[in-house]
Amino acid sequence: MPVISPSAFASPASKAANDLATLVPAALREKVRRLERANSVQRSGKAAAVPLGIAAIDALLPEGGLLTGALHEIEAGPCPSGRVAPHDGAALGFAAHLLGRFGPGTILWCRRPTGRFDAPPYASALSPWFDPARLLMVTAHRDEDLFWAMEEGLRCPGIAAVLGETRAADPTAGRRLSLAAEKNGVPALLLRAQPAPPQSVCATRWRIASAPSCSTPGLKDVGAARWRLELRRNRFGTPSAAETPSWLLEWNDETHCLAVVPQALHGSSGARFEERLVG
Repeated sequence: MPVISPSAFASPASKAANDLATLVPAALREKVRRLERANSVQRSGKAAAVPLGIAAIDALLPEGGLLTGALHEIEAGPCPSGRVAPHDGAALGFAAHLLGRFGPGTILWCRRPTGRFDAPPYASALSPWFDPARLLMVTAHRDEDLFWAMEEGLRCPGIAAVLGETRAADPTAGRRLSLAAEKNGVPALLLRAQPAPPQSVCATRWRIASAPSCSTPGLKDVGAARWRLELRRNRFGTPSAAETPSWLLEWNDETHCLAVVPQALHGSSGARFEERLVG
């Protein structure tokens, strides 16, 4: 049976344009896409990127911060024991830190209960990062409903950021969320407490795990919370294909900021601080 290609009906001019498009370098196409994204975000009255407040990390990110009109993925990493604990609050804490960095407005948090002992985020625990009164919780019984609520939230005025807490990985839903975030200039976050297939369309992918905290020498107190942070995907920033950048971060309750722990204070064989796992 003969097969007729749609290109057979194309005009010579359109054929020539398509041939020229294939010759455009990928780097140039990506640069044009980033400019279009920045213009889209500026039209919505928001900044193209929001700094995390950590110079070592912001230097690797495009525009010096986390892109607002994009999809970002946060996943829990293994603890020092090697297990991924579903109750580990490191990934949730980092997600709350990112939500607090975005502008004023309502924070839409969509989640699907995972079991009998599953509990929603505790408002008092989120208060160090943002006002819990800004939080709007949506509970979905199906993954399809969760992704639908996230996509609709990205289109609503007054929404500062949208977070989805789920184990599911739907490439089609991921592309729709990425396009909706890009069009409206609202950041979308996917929080995964358990390992799941990654979304290829996300701008950044972070893996966070609790790290041992150092107590005060001579005391048996519990030190500040520490997290081991890995940047496993950086689509529009500094290429990191050779290695995965990682940092040891510490939360300061007084300044409400994260800071990189200097190498001299961790990983040293001469360190005499007692370590305990917190956060």
